[in-house]
Amino acid sequence: MRGNEFLDKMELIEPAYIEAADIKGRKRKRVWQSCAAIAACVCIVVSAIAIIPLFEKNQTDPRLGDIVLSDKTTAKVSYGYKKGAATSAKHELVYLTEEEMFAREKMYIFRGKVSGLTNVTIDFSGFKEVRCIATITIEKVYRGNIIAGEQITMLIPCAIDIAGTAMEDTDVITHLESGMEGIFMPWIYDDESYMEINGAKLMFSDLASCGLADGMRWAFLSTDQGVIFERSAYPGAKDATCLDDIEAYIVEKIS
Repeated sequence: MRGNEFLDKMELIEPAYIEAADIKGRKRKRVWQSCAAIAACVCIVVSAIAIIPLFEKNQTDPRLGDIVLSDKTTAKVSYGYKKGAATSAKHELVYLTEEEMFAREKMYIFRGKVSGLTNVTIDFSGFKEVRCIATITIEKVYRGNIIAGEQITMLIPCAIDIAGTAMEDTDVITHLESGMEGIFMPWIYDDESYMEINGAKLMFSDLASCGLADGMRWAFLSTDQGVIFERSAYPGAKDATCLDDIEAYIVEKIS
């Protein structure tokens, strides 16, 4: 199945990948949908977990303890990395053409600078998974109801800066650092965007206003070694050397 028909089906499952649920007794159910704009109440929820801006390379959020979330979330979420937690979900990426990467209208596309990174541990009734909340100051907007100058919170499907951990299908986003500039294509969260394991549910909008579908294909990062992104997913940008090249490519694709 290809094209827009495939993307329509994806409204019912995890975006851009199908997870291989291979842990005995574990039931996973993920539903991702989006909305055209983020409701004002989300700002209240996000403020409850206000992210401290971090500017030094490899610096992590020092806070400890549980994060207070809405009543819709039954999973337990706490700051930091807990021993024994999975650093990323085990899954298989679903192939998308270059055109399909941009076909989803209900996602943000923007250029911005990372001002904070906060790892969190999510406890799904005994199964623990680590993710990261990135705070990004928006510089330019290519798609979405957001404006330059505001800050946005974005959920990353893995932890950042945990030495010695193996993270499947996150080769691009694990380069993310505080102070780094990039172009991001996160999916917008709403009340139907959630993850459920072992009967415990996490509402993604309780942690961030949007998130990356996987750690490979939805971010373009400016590093000392040049721009890093999954070049096989964007053949039209395979020769890009900087974010300006990526910006020109994206503007052409979505115009």
